[in-house]
Amino acid sequence: MKRRDFFKYGLGSAGVAVSGGITGRAGEINYVSQASHFQHPWWVKEIEKPKLGIDDRIYSRFEARKNVFGSMAKYYGIDNLRELSRRSEEKTKKYYQEKRPGYRLEDRALADAAWVISRQGGLNRGTRSWTRNFVTTPEERGVDKYKASPSQAAHLIKTAARYFGAATTGVALLDHRHIHSEERGKKIVFEKADEPYENDTKMVIPKKCKYAIAMTVLMPIDNIACSPTAISSAGSSMGYSRCEFLVAGLAEFIRGLGYTAIPSVNDLGSSVAVAVDAGLGELGRTNRLISPEYGPMVRLCKVLTDLPMTVDKPIDFGLMEFCKVCKRCAEACPSGCISYEDEPSFEIKGEWNNPGHKAWFEDSPKCLAYWEESTSGCSNCIAVCPWTKKDKTVIHEIVKAASAKIPALDAFFNSMDKSFGYGRQKSAEKWWKTNHFEYGIDTAQGKG
Repeated sequence: MKRRDFFKYGLGSAGVAVSGGITGRAGEINYVSQASHFQHPWWVKEIEKPKLGIDDRIYSRFEARKNVFGSMAKYYGIDNLRELSRRSEEKTKKYYQEKRPGYRLEDRALADAAWVISRQGGLNRGTRSWTRNFVTTPEERGVDKYKASPSQAAHLIKTAARYFGAATTGVALLDHRHIHSEERGKKIVFEKADEPYENDTKMVIPKKCKYAIAMTVLMPIDNIACSPTAISSAGSSMGYSRCEFLVAGLAEFIRGLGYTAIPSVNDLGSSVAVAVDAGLGELGRTNRLISPEYGPMVRLCKVLTDLPMTVDKPIDFGLMEFCKVCKRCAEACPSGCISYEDEPSFEIKGEWNNPGHKAWFEDSPKCLAYWEESTSGCSNCIAVCPWTKKDKTVIHEIVKAASAKIPALDAFFNSMDKSFGYGRQKSAEKWWKTNHFEYGIDTAQGKG
């Protein structure tokens, strides 16, 4: 079936079922009710707890030194890692000589340059400083700190976050178990304190910081679709740099209102867990966040604060049921690190996984080893996900809504996605000849 025929006949043989499932709502004018920047589409359901649950007897704060970067030597052995690095250097030189598209000097220079802001940050450093950099406080202005209802405060923060570059924003009560127990050889502790501080042995988060602001930043699809090349790496690193600016700006804004703010990207704790609690998405087969609006095409960041706000709830848009039958990310993973299991479980793959929560756990060291082997990193799992779509056409929104409401159609939608060629690798050579939008994000992929 051609794509236009599929569109013309209303999702082919599933047209009647889809129409009955999503157009029967009284008062609907369009097939899909577009959400504002603060609201998900109508087919996303709020729930009290995330669908992939937590075992409270086991789940606890993770030791950051056990992450995949700290586990690689134990997993592969020092000598094997050195050999892997040597082969990677040889490949890199060979690719330069061949002028291989996606691996040339200009491609790698772009990927490195896109890190420029992200490299300015770190746990309680630079753009991620836990205390104010320069913003004028209410006290210095001679006025009282910002006061409003929790709902007004939440709206204010989400508006400011959008201004600083967030695609979506949610607020959750901070679960201390999502915060690492240590980093950089120091304990991370919660104490009764007015301001966060750090000394030789510990880093202190004030107990009054009860709220976590979770945010997504869009990555450019045209870059990620070139995976695995340096062009796709540039898309990922640009996402991190934009996260850096976002958390720095929002944290300073909150401090300017008279409150404490602790900015974080991948440091400090699990951005995925915080984002799930804040209702920005569900945990997918990749053990990463999938958002209803943008799929996995996002980077995550967070800010902890004591500013009282109305909190959001976790969401359900049928992702778990979809991931059970899809498995596209596992099929496209060159390292074989993504699970093929039909059901998520509590069984972890290694110490880099935090036990006590249900997921499709991944073999992360295999992924990182492939990054080294490929010389450029890899985003295949993101590029092939059926929830990754650039063109925000009505038909794609109908399919998403139908998947959320009628899980029996998931296998059909996945087969159609393959048939239409979505997820195929794009040309890194052609990327340089494309007329790109700012940051590689166009108004069809984003929300304007």
